[in-house]
Amino acid sequence: MNSAVNTPWVKPVKVVAHKNYHLDVVMEDEREFCLDLSGLINRRQIFWRLKNSHYFKQVNIDPLGGLCWPEGEDISPEKILHYVVT
Repeated sequence: MNSAVNTPWVKPVKVVAHKNYHLDVVMEDEREFCLDLSGLINRRQIFWRLKNSHYFKQVNIDPLGGLCWPEGEDISPEKILHYVVT
């Protein structure tokens, strides 16, 4: 998804969910990352729905570049790189 909203930050344009709470993310500058959200999901009660693999796979990109799910869970664009697998 390419967003028509111009922002001063680089946004994701593609996200694919995998098992074990991992996401593959492609940024608009063509960088690619694997994110590990397992710590976040297990640590923060607000993300309890993401423990369901079918729900976790419904990840999308909001117009400002955050990662989001249907019931309102989201990760802001500025936090995405905190979860990169090194």
